[in-house]
Formats: sequence, C-alpha cells, structure tokens
Amino acid sequence: MSRLVAVFSEESSLLAAVRGARAMPDHRAAIVDVYTPYAVHGLDEAMGLPGTRLPWVTLAGGLCGMAGAIALQVWCAVLDWPLDVGGKPHQSALAFLPITFEATILLGGLATAGAFFWRSRLSPLAEPRPVAAGVTDDAMALVLKLDGAGPDERTALHDLLLAAGAREVREEDR
Repeated sequence: MSRLVAVFSEESSLLAAVRGARAMPDHRAAIVDVYTPYAVHGLDEAMGLPGTRLPWVTLAGGLCGMAGAIALQVWCAVLDWPLDVGGKPHQSALAFLPITFEATILLGGLATAGAFFWRSRLSPLAEPRPVAAGVTDDAMALVLKLDGAGPDERTALHDLLLAAGAREVREEDR
C-alpha cells in the first residue's frame, strides 16, 4: 500500500488539508487517518466520520449490570433465603436500589472501556508505531492512501498539502 504522510504544526493547516484532500475529484486519495497529540475540534466533521456507537455499548453494559443486580438480589432475598424481617415484604425495591445503581454504573463503565480498547486495538502488548516524529508531542500527521492515484494526482496532492501548510510531506510504501 502506497501512502502519503504530511506533518503539520498548526491545527488550522491540518483542517484545511483534510478538507482539501476530501474535495479532490474522484477521491483516489482516501484519508487513512489523522494523528494529533490532542483533540482537534471539527476534525471528525472535516474527515466525514460517522457518529460513534460507544453510547449504545455503554447503555447495553448498564442494562446488563442492572438486570444482573436485580436478578441476584431477587434470587438471594426472595427465592433462595427469604427472611422475615419485621413483617416487611421479601422483595423491596428500595432495598435493592443502591446495589442496582452501583452495578449499572460499574458494568456500563467497564463495557465502555473494553469496547474502546478493543475498537482502538490498544493493549499493553501493542507496540507503538508513530507515523511521524513528534506526533505525540506537538506535531499532527495526515495519512492518505494513494492506491489508484496516478502521477499527476500524486503531484497535485503533494502540492495541496504543502500549500495548506505542511512542514513535511513524504511518500512511503507499506
């Protein structure tokens, strides 16, 4: 896979380059990814990324935690070992509320963290592969896939990135 890596110092230049690369005719140079040391507001819209599904994972994890906590408490307090305490009912919603709330928050948070690490392919064993020097400190990098782009299109992309304010543009095969 042939790709073009452009390194930027300013986020406004990076945003201009992303918008310019997406506006290229035929979209032969697809944006692979953009690497920044901090969140750049408006970058996801400039890249044309769809919304995240992470809130749905959080909701599913929270609902599983809630259902599990209620099931455990009903099993313990009503079915397996019912105790008569002052004539109160065995299944009391107010008594089950704190544990249900805590389990909902715990499993929602764990599901969110797990889905984020799984989707991002992050693990303690993963080796970092920075695309450019300083991309974790102060530089921002735009990576474009060049498969199917002819020599004229490659030159046009190179000129577009330099005109947008890239301090370095290089082509590499990977």
